[in-house]
Amino acid sequence: MKVGLGIRAKILIPFLALSFISLGVISSLAFRTIYEISHLTKQNSISMGQEVTRQSIAALEDLGRRLVQRRALNVANEIELFMRYHPHIDVSELKDNEELADIAVQRVGQTGYTMVYDKTGVVYFHNDPKMVGINLRKIGGEPVYFLSIVERSFLGEASGYYEWEDTEGKVRTKYMHCIPVDRTDLVVAAGTYIDEYSAPMEGLEAEIAATVLATTQYIEEQMRKAQLIFIAIFGGMILIAATVIFLLARAITRPILALTRGAEVIAKGELDYSIKADTGDEIQQLAEQFNNMARALKESYTSLEKKVEERTRQERQRAEQLRTINEVSRKISSVVNLDELLPYVGNLLRETFQYYNVNIFLTEPSSGKLVLKALCISGQKGVIPVGVPLDVDEESIVGWVAQTGEPILANNVSGDPRYRAVEALRDTRSELAVPVRIGNKVLGVLDIESTEVDAFGEADLFTAQTLADQLAVAIENARLYEETRQMAVMEERNRMAREIHDTLAQGFSGIILQLEAAEQALSSDVTAAERHLNQARNLARKSLAEARRSVWNLRPQALEQLPLFDALKQEVDRFTQSTSAQAQFKVQGDWRDLPSEVEAGLLRICQEALTNVGKHAKASEVEVNLTFNESTVELNIRDNGVGFSPRASKSSKGKRGTFGLISMRERARGLGGTFEVQSKKGKGTLVRVVIPTR
Repeated sequence: MKVGLGIRAKILIPFLALSFISLGVISSLAFRTIYEISHLTKQNSISMGQEVTRQSIAALEDLGRRLVQRRALNVANEIELFMRYHPHIDVSELKDNEELADIAVQRVGQTGYTMVYDKTGVVYFHNDPKMVGINLRKIGGEPVYFLSIVERSFLGEASGYYEWEDTEGKVRTKYMHCIPVDRTDLVVAAGTYIDEYSAPMEGLEAEIAATVLATTQYIEEQMRKAQLIFIAIFGGMILIAATVIFLLARAITRPILALTRGAEVIAKGELDYSIKADTGDEIQQLAEQFNNMARALKESYTSLEKKVEERTRQERQRAEQLRTINEVSRKISSVVNLDELLPYVGNLLRETFQYYNVNIFLTEPSSGKLVLKALCISGQKGVIPVGVPLDVDEESIVGWVAQTGEPILANNVSGDPRYRAVEALRDTRSELAVPVRIGNKVLGVLDIESTEVDAFGEADLFTAQTLADQLAVAIENARLYEETRQMAVMEERNRMAREIHDTLAQGFSGIILQLEAAEQALSSDVTAAERHLNQARNLARKSLAEARRSVWNLRPQALEQLPLFDALKQEVDRFTQSTSAQAQFKVQGDWRDLPSEVEAGLLRICQEALTNVGKHAKASEVEVNLTFNESTVELNIRDNGVGFSPRASKSSKGKRGTFGLISMRERARGLGGTFEVQSKKGKGTLVRVVIPTR
């Protein structure tokens, strides 16, 4: 840039050429005009810098708030998915779950983190382990606004500002956004110091302030110099130089006014405006500096908009991936047939994310070879070919994944030696393959191809692996479904065997005992013999009714007429009447209603145990105790009989006499409980059964 005469030269030359007398009057007017214009320029420059800084900080803080809200929403969605895939996890186990802790505690901004607490204010996850378990309502100090946000979050989404001391002891403003997690009592809170997002503007604010200060100082310096010159020659030039000074003042003030108007326009946000001041002096330099500052601000705004747009695009893609995973989860929960599920998943992936080809391979259990179960190519419908085992090269992408169980992301297959070209898929440029596995067992491979280079990212890998894991669960469920169907038949056979043993066998044993007692009493006591015959007749009728009910898997007849307490007491009283032993029945703990299957199991086990005592123990005292614990119910049958060796009983498991112990053990295990027998020869026997009630 060519620099001409400066302001001082432009003032001195006319003074020397014109009358010193006339310049005095006009100079005073010029000085006043210049002062006002310079003052206006200074004020407008300061206002413009402050306005630009304020708007930039407001935009950055608004972006920061949205990022904090988005982080809280993402963590809440991830926790909801975690809880949905872990429906049986207990609330008391949440704090110790490392996987959930990694999801719950994530960085927000430079110093902030997310935390999770329940709707009573108790912290479950926090970046500071000391905060876990602390109730937020009991935090000491001043944070009234903080507690207000926390309490509002119990009712729904809540956000706000509060003052908080940082690590350096400085009180700064924090912003926090809270979102409740659906279908749980948990709340996700994301917060950080809001001035972290406006920090980039601090340097720009300093540059603007420095520019304004330099401009102001320069104008003031020029004014002081001009004053000294005009004062020195004021006396002789006032009258002659009046006209020239007036014209000179206009020449000087015109670019300054243009600069002032430009500063006002830029301060209003019109960053495309260009200040024109072709004076060839410092004012032109100042105008160009303003123009450069406006261009820098525009580039900064453009960069921010691009970043926001890119972040928005990523969030939309993330939401679409989560929607796809959720849709596949619903499909898996409702479809058992793999021939229907696999092509559905392949087509859904291809259509949602515009993939070129999606293949699903499964390993054939008998041969260990891969079978192509679903082939979904763009422009074609899903094809499910006949399951023909394929000789897949172990060094190929699919073969390598099947062998190692590790995923492969090849964003340029031409540079990957494991890629095997297929003529029908010659347009493939990128390939993503992930294992379909349960634990360490690889069940197959999910293979995705694209016609674009660098088509896949970490988000695609996450989505593909998540869907592959869900497919593995579906495949395993299909296998378990078939095994369960086959086991149902065997379970029904075992049930009938137990019912026959627990009802008919016990009834016939009782009938035999009563008939033998009647036979012994015939010669001496006819009344006793008739009583024993009546009891045998009643046992026969009861056994017949139980046999009919066993066919239909109904509850024992006693439990249909009496509660469990009375049914057990009735069995103990009947045992006392039919034997010479003294039997007692006691209940400990707080009585509560039990599921019908638990009541039936406890009654059957008690009947079988008393039958064994009557047949083998030769006991004089029998004690039956039913104990209600906090989460279990316990049944103990103790006698002082001859006892036996449990090991000998186990070694004779094929003999008919041990079926009663097997039946009791199977009943206890079928109810999720434990069965234990303690006995020594000559020391009596204890049968203990513990059944969970929760």
